[in-house]
Amino acid sequence: MLLLGHRGAVHPTAPENTLAAVERALRQGADGVEVDVRVTADGVPVCHHDLSLERTAADRRLVALTPYADLPWIGSHRIPRLSEVVDLLAGRGRLVVELKSPGWPALEAPESLSAVADVLRRHRLDHVSVSSFDRLRLRAFRSLGLGCPTALLGRPAVPLLGLLRQATQDGHPEVHPHVSSLLTHPHALASATMPTTSWTVNRPEDLRLLRELGVQAVITDDPAAARQVLAPPLADVG
Repeated sequence: MLLLGHRGAVHPTAPENTLAAVERALRQGADGVEVDVRVTADGVPVCHHDLSLERTAADRRLVALTPYADLPWIGSHRIPRLSEVVDLLAGRGRLVVELKSPGWPALEAPESLSAVADVLRRHRLDHVSVSSFDRLRLRAFRSLGLGCPTALLGRPAVPLLGLLRQATQDGHPEVHPHVSSLLTHPHALASATMPTTSWTVNRPEDLRLLRELGVQAVITDDPAAARQVLAPPLADVG
């Protein structure tokens, strides 16, 4: 089972979705990372979770209305371009790109999804998948014909069978349910015909159970702790 760092491996010295957090996750033994992606006012895909910059950088502006060069820093860290994260992960691990909803369609230029696709198109895509909670947004991205796997994200407590049905209808080869959906309906995995990545899995008992259920990957806040939980026991040499 693969371990993916949730927005990297977040720490006071490595804020979420920064290059430092991605690098920290890899150094902690993660098999890759999940990052959030928005597009700036001048069409640059960047890694940032929220609509606004207030929580991360004490700046009330919206990412979608701010040119890349004007984005504030998060402490001593720049908000990275998606291309920088893809370059950092190349040959080192898997990358899950979550397409965040713009909130209001008028906030985002029509070519924003194409800007994300253009970044990914310039790289090998065998280690990248693209996810979203927004079915219409993910369907629109899939129609660009990029060729990398797309995955429908499930919110907490959403029935797994329903999520699988929607993903199949929309043609997505992966599904990314919340851990609560798997814990509530573990039997539903038996009917899953596509790779499953669960988020956000931190409790040791949940990690072990999902591995036993055959989940292919989990997104976790603490890759180092998760790696220790899933490490094979030491052989008895006595």
